[in-house]
Amino acid sequence: MPVDMPFRSGSPLARSAGHGRSMGRPFLVPILIFAADCLLLLLLTTLATLLRESVAFWLPIGINPRFIHSIHVAILFLPLFYLAAGLTPGYGRVGVERLRTRVTVTLAFFAAMMLFDYVAQGGQWSRGILLITGTLAVIISPIWDALIRLLLIRFDLWGTPVVVLGAPAERARLVADLKAHPELGWIPVLEGEAPPAPPPVAPGVNLALLAADGLNLSVLAQADRLPFRKVVLACGLTNTQSQWVASRDLGGQLGLEMQRNLLLPWNRAVKRAMDLLLVLLLLPLGTLICLPFVLGLLILSPGPVFYAQQRQGLNGRPIPVLKLRSMYPDAEARLAALLAQSPAASAEWTATLKLRHDPRLIPGIAALMRRFSIDELPQLLNVLKGEMSIVGPRPLPDYHLDALSPDACALRRKVRPGITGLWQVSGRSALPMQEMERLDGYYVRNWSIWLDIHILARTAVEVLRGRGAW
Repeated sequence: MPVDMPFRSGSPLARSAGHGRSMGRPFLVPILIFAADCLLLLLLTTLATLLRESVAFWLPIGINPRFIHSIHVAILFLPLFYLAAGLTPGYGRVGVERLRTRVTVTLAFFAAMMLFDYVAQGGQWSRGILLITGTLAVIISPIWDALIRLLLIRFDLWGTPVVVLGAPAERARLVADLKAHPELGWIPVLEGEAPPAPPPVAPGVNLALLAADGLNLSVLAQADRLPFRKVVLACGLTNTQSQWVASRDLGGQLGLEMQRNLLLPWNRAVKRAMDLLLVLLLLPLGTLICLPFVLGLLILSPGPVFYAQQRQGLNGRPIPVLKLRSMYPDAEARLAALLAQSPAASAEWTATLKLRHDPRLIPGIAALMRRFSIDELPQLLNVLKGEMSIVGPRPLPDYHLDALSPDACALRRKVRPGITGLWQVSGRSALPMQEMERLDGYYVRNWSIWLDIHILARTAVEVLRGRGAW
């Protein structure tokens, strides 16, 4: 029998059941997002106009103020295209999907504006203003979208109610996942058994999530009996590809097409080009950042400033991973002594292969280097040599690899190891080994240039926050 969802006061479920301010006004969030996008685009167009006018001395082509005004008006149609693409509000879309769709729509819109101006208006609009505005929008618009979504979550305005159906164990797992990812915006308000039991009555709820343990004919038959406008099958398949998957009609038979981005030479070439571009931009800055720490190491702990550790690279080939030294020269002896004396430290090491209070670290300098990942900057040289990538699973020492499953190790060998990765932006050392294995597997299975860009943006935030590193 269907049952009401039990919840605690203050939880996302409690808010969705009666306290969420957007639940009774489903058009509030789209209006707020639309208005925020319009505001951003007007600001970017004004900034582009000022930049274009600031170089008028070198580009003495006059710009009619009337045409500048028409650009400001035309640019406000872009949020309508975001709406048509399902981005406003875009509940149920993960960050990588939102990034890919938003950038693609933005690029297509500005290309269409330039084509329209050339064909229909004879080039009356300033191409400089359009190019500057388009470039800024491609870079800033996805960041703006993420910030607006965070604000809506913070003020309890983000989300739409959903009904979760299925067996108790599968329902509990799905509800826990939805609570752990509030950015999806799917807020369970009712739970119930799967058909043939009557579905829970939930006025105004048009989406049902059918939780199941695997995908089979009986699950699909249950979906046919549901009266909701949309039904999403959550099959509990976690260790498989979840992005770049499309349904195919195979003569009335359901097929799932999985695009293997790792096997596409174009993707690998673009990823390598992006690595080289980022290295050229970051290497001078990284050198300046490393200099004071090099001097500090020479004073606090005489010995080699850099060291290279052999780790596995692409296809399992050994590579020397470069680092700024953050440990004493006799680090391994110090670690062995502590693990022999402290059962608590031994248990922590067994669970994470890391220690929050590590006796190997040089005091006064190592914590700062690791907090902001400064000790990893020399690996830009590994990227330049083609041994590593900017983004990828972290290259692990042998004792870490021994703790992983053979399947997880085989997946990691399919890509170059990275300076940053999904594990780093999701919690770093605060996460257990099992979670690192899951995140690395997710990255390899769902790898794309868009996922790399998403991780790079999150890396900048996490490095500045310095969380989860020791």
